[in-house]
Amino acid sequence: MIQFEQHMYGPSLNSSLKALFLIYLISFPYIFYYPFVQDASDTVRGYSDKRFKKVVEAFSSNFASGYEREGAALTIYHRGKQVVNIWGGYADRSAGRKWTANTITPVFSATKAIASLVIAVLVDRGVLKYEDRVVKYWPAYGANGKENTTIEDVLTHKAGIPYLKEQILIEDIQSGQILNKVASAIPLWEPGTASGYHPVTFGLILDGILANVDPKGRNVAQFFKEEIAEVHGIDTHIGFAGDHKRVAKVTTPMFWEFVRDMIKDPRIILMLGIIHGRPDDMVRKLTWNTPWFQADWNNVTLNDPSILSLPLSAVTGTTSASELARLFSMMLSSKLISNLTLSQIVEPTLNSWHLEQVTLWPVIKGHGFFYEPHPFISGVYTFGHPGWGGHFIHVDPWTETVITYVSNGLKTGSGELCAPYMSIYKEVYSILSSV
Repeated sequence: MIQFEQHMYGPSLNSSLKALFLIYLISFPYIFYYPFVQDASDTVRGYSDKRFKKVVEAFSSNFASGYEREGAALTIYHRGKQVVNIWGGYADRSAGRKWTANTITPVFSATKAIASLVIAVLVDRGVLKYEDRVVKYWPAYGANGKENTTIEDVLTHKAGIPYLKEQILIEDIQSGQILNKVASAIPLWEPGTASGYHPVTFGLILDGILANVDPKGRNVAQFFKEEIAEVHGIDTHIGFAGDHKRVAKVTTPMFWEFVRDMIKDPRIILMLGIIHGRPDDMVRKLTWNTPWFQADWNNVTLNDPSILSLPLSAVTGTTSASELARLFSMMLSSKLISNLTLSQIVEPTLNSWHLEQVTLWPVIKGHGFFYEPHPFISGVYTFGHPGWGGHFIHVDPWTETVITYVSNGLKTGSGELCAPYMSIYKEVYSILSSV
């Protein structure tokens, strides 16, 4: 009988939260004395529809206020047309290299939205169904109590294997041996009964499924390149092995940025407490599982071309805001999937309150995407996916809008905890609500 691991949370988490709150109080005066704007480059270039003037102002303000210490880009499509495509700052501040229209950057977990689009294309073509069991296509995956896992379970982070109990090695990824290790993994909880974010294994499981359904045995990255990116001329990559001079250098937040952001949004204290104060050592286990994939205190391994080139469909997406927005605008306009498949995707499959097994923060999920209630249309959702440090893909099928934001200066929070993105988001919806 398979024994699934249980997680308990108690005094350790409380102690960590208290320590963070104390730092918050002690550091409060720091915000008034630290010179936050350090050689900020507030020159914004690109195109924008005059209706979105306030959005451009919000984007520019992020540079002037010091929220963008490096570079960033923003693209918006509305009703199939590009209405904003702007960028600014540095692709590499240390080298004085400015962000240009040709700059691309790693988008971390926003890659999962691209992988989920690949699955949607396969569903649309009748190759598989969301409700199918993984073992229908990949029999070996049924080992150790995983036989009832569905494809939707994987996409909703219910597979129960957020990490493997042995390290994920680069040579195993390159050889394909990693799929055997994923297939034989023992889940931490009974698949389908709980949801817990799968940072890297999300993509590995999808690779195993695709390799078994695709006549050519391709992984997600190869399928995306050959069936979508090359066909439609989209400059987006899962694993980038091209000219690295195009790629922005990623940097992590400095201490003063944590202080500033905790003061302005105390929810970040809770987020940090959850990440670092868990008694079950979940974060340590996740970090140990992929020693070659790190992004903290200026140790950003995706700056290494050999790591960025790995075809990891959960984390190594490399692209620009403009190409991401074009990709998902094509999704909305029936150029990649039919309206029938889109009608499935617009509805989340997990929208009830739940204790997220990894982040502890309940997230509305489904079909590989994260969802939010629509800002002004009752009873419906927008969907997309954040990337570590602030990247965001936002798809609104109801107003036919796509927003993509990327930055090489990672932020202290993602999604609604990313202040620069949220200032843009609010201006966009202020405009859309009156269109």
